[in-house]
Amino acid sequence: MRGAKRTGDNIAYYEVGRGRWLRREWKRQCPFKVFLSGRCQGVKGHKGVHWCYSLSGSFEWEDNEADPQHDGAAGSTPPGHKSYVSPVKMQKHYYLSHYTDTAVTDKVILAMLKKNRSPEQDAGIDRPVITAHERKTIGR
Repeated sequence: MRGAKRTGDNIAYYEVGRGRWLRREWKRQCPFKVFLSGRCQGVKGHKGVHWCYSLSGSFEWEDNEADPQHDGAAGSTPPGHKSYVSPVKMQKHYYLSHYTDTAVTDKVILAMLKKNRSPEQDAGIDRPVITAHERKTIGR
């Protein structure tokens, strides 16, 4: 896979147990700026409004030209308001919620990951934090 053509999605490898790895591929984030302050939290190319949460917790939204529903309007709804949209409700639209996990079984890729080398350009590697004593115990 080294040097493989990128699909445009984000890719990371996760160690999920000694010698067990997952390859996670998730969709890119929408690049739209909501109210010029926050980046839309939806998947790139999504339907519905562009949205994010402000630092105060307000639900901020702006009409999406690809799926107009509010005549170009935008808004900010504070928590507690009857029209507020909770983060729990929006979780299913959040770009990091759209991923696919695949078990890594290729011995060449596993060997690269063991050496902390990514088999794909720009793919991250994530492994559990362990103490020096644990590292000696498991023979890393």
